[in-house]
Amino acid sequence: MKPIILVLIYLFTGAYAQDVEKIIEKTLTHYKNMESFYAEFDQRQCDVVSGTCNEYTGTIYFVKPNFFRMEMKDPETIYVGDSVSLWIYMPAQNHAIRQNLGEVPFHINPDMFLHNYQERFNAELSHESEVKYEISLIPKEATDIYDHITISIAKADYQIIAITICDQAGSENSFVFNKIVVNKKISKKKFEFKPPKGTTIDEY
Repeated sequence: MKPIILVLIYLFTGAYAQDVEKIIEKTLTHYKNMESFYAEFDQRQCDVVSGTCNEYTGTIYFVKPNFFRMEMKDPETIYVGDSVSLWIYMPAQNHAIRQNLGEVPFHINPDMFLHNYQERFNAELSHESEVKYEISLIPKEATDIYDHITISIAKADYQIIAITICDQAGSENSFVFNKIVVNKKISKKKFEFKPPKGTTIDEY
């Protein structure tokens, strides 16, 4: 009986892994010709140490290769940048921060974790419902940034509808995307930023 059981386990896990690969492949195909990305989002940050969660809403604009703008509400905050530098502007405080940036943030370009994922992650189908797949990406090498990443993908069109990053302590940072438009026409002026007169500016 043991050889039969082993064969069944092998066949099941092999099909399971293949399904994950196909889901990711179809998702990357969906974004293959993406030149711009627009979405509204709900963000939830939960810190396990303090036991607190904060929720935000906002809008994302992204044009390849690396221009992005994120507008958040309550408190109003505007992020404008590329993969080199980032402006953070807080109108209520009349304050702006300019800092160096190594790469475009993950929630601006949602498919970034899936590119060449096999080099960095082990992938598994952690949940499936009638409308979506949830794929967990577990780093092959330990990192201080995240313990695992969960990506939710809509079955209807293989569009990424949510991303959650969990760190080693159990804290979570999740983005749920709504009203997504791929290849929306976005003016380059959207990514121009000049601090209003009288703005206090800090540079790092």
